[in-house]
Amino acid sequence: MANAQSIWERMENDIYLIDKVKNHADQESMRELIDRHSGIYVDMVNKYLPESSEGLNKQDVLQDKDFCIYDAAIKFDESKNAKFSTYIGNLARWKCLNIYNKNIKFPQSCISEIFDDSVSCDSDLKNIEEEELIRNIFKKIDCIDDTRVKKIFTMRYKNGTKLTPWKKIAKKLDLSIQGCINIHNKHLTEIKKYV
Repeated sequence: MANAQSIWERMENDIYLIDKVKNHADQESMRELIDRHSGIYVDMVNKYLPESSEGLNKQDVLQDKDFCIYDAAIKFDESKNAKFSTYIGNLARWKCLNIYNKNIKFPQSCISEIFDDSVSCDSDLKNIEEEELIRNIFKKIDCIDDTRVKKIFTMRYKNGTKLTPWKKIAKKLDLSIQGCINIHNKHLTEIKKYV
């Protein structure tokens, strides 16, 4: 009972500090929120953002910690009955997943031609290795039992240089956005082992 009470007291104290930040721009309250919740932010970044990804600098995301916690305090809605720590964790996780997904390097040229064998894209292709990589990726996808995988990859990358938004894919497949991203990332990791 004491543990539950201390959690409740901590939540109330967070709400009090957030109110001071929102309504009075109180720097001391903001510093206390940052001190309390930095660990959650850092843990989420370490968990969801790979250490060595091309085009990603994890240190930049970690350096945004104070601003992200401040932004979370400003946007926090206590009427949703969520703890501020949970809210920070979710924001950090979504931030990392969005950054990671935007930076996944996936060859874009001649994608539409790969799905239509009657069209030759040799004249437009600047990099033969890229075309071969794409063919290998979709050969591997054809071997996966889960039919959603091919649908997701086809919808996501078939438009050439423009990625189809996750929201549109999720609606078409009657899945959640996060479900589509999870299926994509799970199989992308497996596919990378074979190409």
